[in-house]
Amino acid sequence: MIDRLCRLFCIAGLWWFIVPAKAGFFDGEQQPLLVWPNIPVISASDVEEYKLDRELFRGLHTGETNPATAKTNLKQVDRLYQHHKERATDRVWRSYTADLVGQYDQLIKRHQIHQPQLEFSYDGVSPAALENALDLQSEQITALRERDDVAGVVAFVTNTKMSNNQLRSTLTLIRLKDGLSKSLTVTDQLHKLAFRHAQLLFDLLYGANFPDYMNPLEGVLWLLPAPTDRGRAVPWSRARLGCRSQKSMLPTVDQLMMGEQAGPYHNGIILQPGSFYHAADSTRYLAGHTNDPRGKVRRVKSDRQSGRYFCMQPRPQPQSVQSASAQKTDQKSAQKPPVKGSAAPGKATTAAKK
Repeated sequence: MIDRLCRLFCIAGLWWFIVPAKAGFFDGEQQPLLVWPNIPVISASDVEEYKLDRELFRGLHTGETNPATAKTNLKQVDRLYQHHKERATDRVWRSYTADLVGQYDQLIKRHQIHQPQLEFSYDGVSPAALENALDLQSEQITALRERDDVAGVVAFVTNTKMSNNQLRSTLTLIRLKDGLSKSLTVTDQLHKLAFRHAQLLFDLLYGANFPDYMNPLEGVLWLLPAPTDRGRAVPWSRARLGCRSQKSMLPTVDQLMMGEQAGPYHNGIILQPGSFYHAADSTRYLAGHTNDPRGKVRRVKSDRQSGRYFCMQPRPQPQSVQSASAQKTDQKSAQKPPVKGSAAPGKATTAAKK
């Protein structure tokens, strides 16, 4: 089955060393990267194969396929598949390595990287001596792992055949010293995977390092609407009352816009495009894009103009451990009962006067 040959291209072991701080996943030390060129190929899952199996069983159930004929054909296909599997496995990993190195070198030259942070090295081993296997306990790999000037990372590629000519390929990088991992996924044809992986690797090494997003509403805590108001539009007066009941307030239009820009993963919110959201000062904000000449901000003129809403309040300041401990000590002292046999403060003063 020629269609099944693509599933042989799967897990690849790739040895290399510390990536700069731009990658985020790796250490920030600017150390050279050295790639161990042995990239073995192991069989992986094939979604398309299950489709063929379903068609075969469907034919058996409907009586369109004779069981004896199906059994004979399957044996012949399995023998043919095993024959091509052994030949393809012996060659695909070499082709993949050559393509990956070649595409990476082209990117280095095209973008004029004069001091590459990663290079492939065949020092101490010839291409012909490499096998379709990666022994992590071998002397060469152990020596690379124990070097103090570099830190090793192992990477493997897992491919799942999605259709006759499409594979979903995931490149997973694992840092050996602590086990941290990073994965990159593409879906493409078999002969394009090495180029796509080289491009992802190049982008990871030399891509621009942008600073983290600065949350413009750092001191704000967003609150959901009242339980019966969620997912539906209500009058502005009801929205204001719902926020007041939670000791909060309706946000301003600017705060709604900044919350929409930040999104839910940076202390922001998700607004339903095309829906109105109530804001302070008797206004409504229209989420999403609009070509309406009246704009995105509208005045509330009556309670018939409804909208959804969020509430907001100042974020509680974190209490230091020292102040929290002192507060607990004061509370315990205030609640502690007087010691049995001790005089009350008033009686002690009277006794002292006598």
